[in-house]
Amino acid sequence: MADIVPSPARGIADIPGLKQVGLLAGVAAAIAAAVWLVLWSQGQNYTVLYGQLSERESGQVMDALTAAGIEFKLNPSGAVSVPASKVQEARIRLASQGLPQSDSMGIEMIQKESALGSSSMMESARYQSVLETELARTIVKVQGVQTARVHLALPKPTVFLRDARKATASVMLQLYPGRRLEPGQVAAIVHLVASSVPELAASDVTLVDQAGTLLNSPDENAEAAASTRQFAQTRKLEQSYQQRIIELLEPIVGPGRVRATVTADMDFTVTEETRENYDPQKTAVRSEQTSNEQRRGADGAEGIPGALSNQPPGTSGAPAIPGAATPGNPAPASVQSTASGSGPSSTAQRSTRNFEVDRTLSYVKQPVGVLKRLNVGVVLDEWQKSDADGKVTTAAMSDADIKRFSQLVRESIGIKEERGDQLNVLSQAFKSNTPPGPVEGLPLWETPWITQLAKQIVGAVLVLLVAFFVLRPLMKSLTKSVPRLSAAGGGAGDLDGDRVSLSGQGGKAIKLAPSFEQQIAAARTLVGQDPKRAAQVVKDWVSADG
Repeated sequence: MADIVPSPARGIADIPGLKQVGLLAGVAAAIAAAVWLVLWSQGQNYTVLYGQLSERESGQVMDALTAAGIEFKLNPSGAVSVPASKVQEARIRLASQGLPQSDSMGIEMIQKESALGSSSMMESARYQSVLETELARTIVKVQGVQTARVHLALPKPTVFLRDARKATASVMLQLYPGRRLEPGQVAAIVHLVASSVPELAASDVTLVDQAGTLLNSPDENAEAAASTRQFAQTRKLEQSYQQRIIELLEPIVGPGRVRATVTADMDFTVTEETRENYDPQKTAVRSEQTSNEQRRGADGAEGIPGALSNQPPGTSGAPAIPGAATPGNPAPASVQSTASGSGPSSTAQRSTRNFEVDRTLSYVKQPVGVLKRLNVGVVLDEWQKSDADGKVTTAAMSDADIKRFSQLVRESIGIKEERGDQLNVLSQAFKSNTPPGPVEGLPLWETPWITQLAKQIVGAVLVLLVAFFVLRPLMKSLTKSVPRLSAAGGGAGDLDGDRVSLSGQGGKAIKLAPSFEQQIAAARTLVGQDPKRAAQVVKDWVSADG
């Protein structure tokens, strides 16, 4: 007869070599997974400290973080990440050390590489590089600009005017995603560069963004630039009228219940006119000049001067006239005056008078961007009324209300019928006029502390699962006892490990493989031979297991 008795617990040494290696590898993997889960649950969330850094900048930042004792991670893109709780501390520490520094050096180049043996060409190139870098640093301070590069073309000074060239500049801007520069910002950057370089005009500065779009037009008289300015001016005028109408009617009708559209017809024709008018009815004496001339002839010798004409006439052949003057006997004074007044005389009078006629000279230049016509359309929502129960009902506006609103809009924006302006006010129920609700914050489950707590809980649960479903079965299989079969009477063998002894006539023990089928067959044989003993063994097992 054979008895089934429990065998002592087996150790790792009793298990074959392959099983030992497998069990040890499984235990090691389970422990490693548990440790990793604990570290993952206790780990901190990393936030990008600085992104898109160059190799030089990344090295400087990592050295500074290592010296400060702050953990960090370097992403493949070059971004440096630190724990979320230490972002501000890391940035303050790096800022105190002047990090991150740009690859391009500005005034530091002069301070660091000043040498006595540098040539004039190197000094000029260094000065130009410093000027470009400092301008780029200043432009980056403008809101919306991420990075900037400045290229200056500075000609050599010359004393000959025919060889003189103008300085030019080109600026390349990289804007933040989704950002754009306003026209005022573009003009500010252009004038900033022009004012920083001697002999550089604003028209010689070119501004380009990262998409290759020309942000300014150096030639202000170009047709494309003029069209852009005209379109911007028209849109600005239309938006101004629309905003004025909405601000005027919304307090009366309600917020969000007014829609206005304005179309402006502008005249951008440049007209110059010069006029010169004369009025003959309006005259004035400008100047007057009068000249009088009187001439008288005298008695005396006349004719061609010569010897004969200079001789006095003789008296031998002339008859004597009583009272006449003779040599030594002059004539009386009355006779002399009569003789002198009897000669030829002439009188001339001239008068010149200048008149100034009324003259008007005018130079007229018509303003550019004259408003020719306005077309205005306004849509108003219907009246909303609430009854005692709080139910909201709508009612159409009356003709008097529409007329009153039309007159109000007409006077507010200056509509002129003689100019051809048109105004149309319509009352219509809007499909949806519910104002947008307030912006809600992040849900509770998306807050950082909830995420961290969830990670810890998940990590703890996974550790427990590994312990109960992996480690516990492995340890239990190592310490599991194997039942032993024993035979009653003399010559009976025992089942120990892979050996089974059956009752016989002094036969030798037979070695059997420790298979489950053989153990079942042996148990059946023993039960058939001695049922009482088998029942007692089962009873002992049940009582031992509790």
